[in-house]
Amino acid sequence: METHPADERTSVTDAFGLLGHRYRRHAVRTLDEHRCELALADLADEAARREYDDDLTAIASENVRELYLSLYHTHVPKLVEGNAVSYDQDADIVAPRDRIESLARVLDAVE
Repeated sequence: METHPADERTSVTDAFGLLGHRYRRHAVRTLDEHRCELALADLADEAARREYDDDLTAIASENVRELYLSLYHTHVPKLVEGNAVSYDQDADIVAPRDRIESLARVLDAVE
């Protein structure tokens, strides 16, 4: 049986869908670099640092909070749905899955 390109581990369409928003790109980069689970608050801090290209202490707390809420409500669930991360809501922990590496490689190729 021939393998269809859409059956590949990270299809281009899926990868671009997951990487379509800069907050998700920040999350993928952060999780790929750390290669361990992170508290969602820590992930939001790192994403804010990337978003504003500044030290966390120089970023308004409202901006970090807004990014946290956006990750919580929209972007982490999208990454979970795309099998890129797992999320333990009780512990508020985001853990990278194997797919994070391939998504980071896609980012490397297009950035």
